[in-house]
Amino acid sequence: MTPIPPPKVCVRLSELVARAGGELAPFGAAGGGRLAYALPAQASAEVLAYLRPLAEVEIEPDFVARLPAGRVYGDGAVLSADGNELARDVSLDFGLPFARHWLLDYPRLRAPEMLAGSAAVVAVKLGSGYCHWLLEELPRLLMLPPGEAENLVAHAASPFAREALAGRGGAERVIEARRHTHLLCAPLIVPGLVGLAGRPTPTALGLLDRFCDPVGRDGAPAATATGERIYLTRDNARRRRVGNEGELRALLEARGFVTVRAEELAWAEQIAVFRRARVVVAPHGAGLANLAFCAPGTRVVELVNRAYFNPYFWRLAGLRGLDYRPVVTAGADEPIREDPGANRLDIVADLAQVRAALAG
Repeated sequence: MTPIPPPKVCVRLSELVARAGGELAPFGAAGGGRLAYALPAQASAEVLAYLRPLAEVEIEPDFVARLPAGRVYGDGAVLSADGNELARDVSLDFGLPFARHWLLDYPRLRAPEMLAGSAAVVAVKLGSGYCHWLLEELPRLLMLPPGEAENLVAHAASPFAREALAGRGGAERVIEARRHTHLLCAPLIVPGLVGLAGRPTPTALGLLDRFCDPVGRDGAPAATATGERIYLTRDNARRRRVGNEGELRALLEARGFVTVRAEELAWAEQIAVFRRARVVVAPHGAGLANLAFCAPGTRVVELVNRAYFNPYFWRLAGLRGLDYRPVVTAGADEPIREDPGANRLDIVADLAQVRAALAG
């Protein structure tokens, strides 16, 4: 196929819809406006000072858009039918302003493949990973009735995604979203980003609740085996491991904790384990997206590096009414921040802080 130029400009999806004569329909109560996340009741003054400016965010209204024709590129980027415009508000690219996206700087694209039949795109950037799939991609999928489109562009290769698609009962042809996938779809259905991993919403969690209620029942034996106190280890991960995990696990096991490797559990088992848990201790990592399934009041002790304190799971815990207690690595001379370059650093758990978080 002859390569073609990349899109020229970033616009809002509503602009594409208006120019193409499509439809932008509100979803549910539509949402939108300011959303406030509760500050943790048990946190140091230093942590509260860091989190307070992050406690309110602007949330976009929820919608489902229908275009007479449109394109999908890579991990769910949405383009106009002629490929000149990119709908930036539904085409994620982290760390860049609205007017920029990696696709605009890509030298040449593969020519698009024309899909037969209608298509819906729910794939998001990083949606092949559990956290972004659970909190962003799955809620988008759940905005659509099964069979809404003949084709579905999604991340479907992982066991958890396959389990969810099977449980949904849709008969769509599923097309795996890959970096250089380029599709021309007529018509194209685009659910809005009803929730983001870093900005979860009540609407997104409500969609997960209704869909996952029967799923977690299949994992009851795993939940019984792990009990109500779990430590979520990252000892098999390549980043953000706990440097003093031997000492930490000895402390926790003496208090009745069971070590859990989320990646070794089926999706239904993960849901069931977190539903049963009443105390969760874990370093910052994707497995904590399962806090979406915890009962209100569950205590969450998240271990974070002060150079990379990402607010994802504090916000999720706040929406769920959980007792969130962050334990930040020592070093008061170094400010708490979210430095993307520190995202891979291991964490040395402050054991005194852990004891205090468990005792209160």
